Amino acid sequence: MKKIYSYLLFFVATASFAQLSVKPSTDKDNYMYVKGTVLYVGEDINISENTDPDVASIYLRNEGQLLQGRTDTSLNTGSGKISVFQEGTANAYAYNYWSSPVSNPGDGTTDGNRQFSVALLGAPTSSLLSKSANMVNGYNGSSEDGGILNIAKYWIYKYASADGSYANWSQVRDNETINAGEGFTMKGVNGTDSTTVDGVQNNPGSNQRYDFRGRPNDGLITVNVAGVNDVVLIGNPYPSALDLNYFLLENSEGNPEDDPIDCNSESVERRNATTGIAYFWDSDHSINSHYLADYSAGYASYSPNGNCSSIGVYTPATFYHYNSNGEPIDGSGILQEEDEKKHRRYLPIGQGFFVQAPSEGTIENIQFKNTHRKYVKEGVDNESVFGRNADFVNQSNYTTTQEENAIPKIRFNIAFNDDYTRQIALAFDEEATTGVDPARDASNFDQISSDAGFLIGAKDYVIDIRPFNIEDRLPLYLNLSSQKDIAINVNNFENFDTDNVYIYDKDTGEYHPIKDNYFYITLPAGNYSERFEITFQNGEENLAVADEIAESFTVFQDNRLAQLQILNPKGIDLKNVSVFDMSGKQVINNFNLGANNKYTFSTANLAEAVYVVRIVTNDNIVTTKKISILNRG
Repeated sequence: MKKIYSYLLFFVATASFAQLSVKPSTDKDNYMYVKGTVLYVGEDINISENTDPDVASIYLRNEGQLLQGRTDTSLNTGSGKISVFQEGTANAYAYNYWSSPVSNPGDGTTDGNRQFSVALLGAPTSSLLSKSANMVNGYNGSSEDGGILNIAKYWIYKYASADGSYANWSQVRDNETINAGEGFTMKGVNGTDSTTVDGVQNNPGSNQRYDFRGRPNDGLITVNVAGVNDVVLIGNPYPSALDLNYFLLENSEGNPEDDPIDCNSESVERRNATTGIAYFWDSDHSINSHYLADYSAGYASYSPNGNCSSIGVYTPATFYHYNSNGEPIDGSGILQEEDEKKHRRYLPIGQGFFVQAPSEGTIENIQFKNTHRKYVKEGVDNESVFGRNADFVNQSNYTTTQEENAIPKIRFNIAFNDDYTRQIALAFDEEATTGVDPARDASNFDQISSDAGFLIGAKDYVIDIRPFNIEDRLPLYLNLSSQKDIAINVNNFENFDTDNVYIYDKDTGEYHPIKDNYFYITLPAGNYSERFEITFQNGEENLAVADEIAESFTVFQDNRLAQLQILNPKGIDLKNVSVFDMSGKQVINNFNLGANNKYTFSTANLAEAVYVVRIVTNDNIVTTKKISILNRG
């Protein structure tokens, strides 16, 4: 048996039909062993099954990853397999969302990416060998010493919904019907397996390691999107990390007026396939039940903030209970506040997640490409972690560089009866708008009957990205199915601070500081959207600013030129300028004047008299000035 080690970046050049070919020789089996580094192949791979079928052709170990340069349809060939490990983080009662980095090569006669079955998984027994998993009936998976892995096939599901409803899960079990790029659910296992490979135990408890073996997925991978609002479970389809920002940007529609977005020195051509937001399932793993009504779980949200240069905005899952139809309902749950530091910029091998199609336009299919791939080791400092990982949420593990690259933001907590909390994030970017921006603003993916968020248009959002304006007044979405005690406060600031943050109650006219305090209120059932606003100034501060703006305008009647002139040195956006005579009759009326520094209006047709000039800004600040028109003719 011949082994080829790869510890450094490995560029392969050959004149054979495949750029990299690994196959047994006449007297021995051959394989490549890539440990702790990247194997880069510019084009396709041909791997032939060894005489001993338990020996793979390529091993990726200790964060070894495979990248390929081809961007069109995969031409990987052969009956051989690669082997790559990934650790799940769920017990026999809880799900991880997965996507396979490999497919079944079959007998090697069919080229390219094929389908996958969970039955192809194994449990390592050494750095080279694994035992195939046992696909068992019943509801509980388990592991035992010696690489014994029993997977409960009942819980293997895919999901695609053309109407966004929850009831469109399709059971896969151990059938080979999972396409490259599709996500699937799999519950973990109980028990432990003390088998140790490369210093890592197979399963110390609720942390099972799986061996994915098969032909490596490669090239353009397409996942069907049925139409508007379609919800699709997908995942990283490659044996390498995935740049989630790049993927989400390319698969979401951009503003045609925006400058081209650059990702990894590539200009992104955007497509109307998703809203540009990724949603990640998380659950309370301490609940040992298979009954849906017992679940306490929810979805975290990730926004790439419309570019490839930042680490994006992440809001943790709010945990609810679910009814028998899988719909989130009120109930005792927890917010994973310690999870707020997950950035999710780079998806590790095998990670699954949800996306949703836009609500309008011609919907395109989702595309994964080799350009989305990147070599990023999984770990606390690299923004790439599978599922939940307690070490990752330790704030001391974060590098200064990550914090400096974080977009400025404020996180707010909105608690309901001390039962559960919705966390929402307000982030600031001068390239964003105050409306809904694809790949920036994240709608509430698992809204329940009593919930809260930012109100943008008529929808509820958990992430709002916009330019910072101290005069902004941001309406809150708040809907209650029953009487609730509500508590709202600022959870934290990241790369940002402001003197004050308030909740303004329109019904009472009161401002409640929440930067270092809580706003408490008990409300009966009802919809309170637009009653409450987040502001950065209280009434007195707003009045002072309004007075300053009103006094900044200079109004001058040039009788020699028969012109009314208005000077606007602050460049305030004007909604309306109108002129009235002393009887109240309107004689001049102009709308939507913009933010020019000077405006002129002809007064040649007006009689000699005193007139009142009324100026209204887009923020509804009103000022009036008197002018005298004299006939110089």
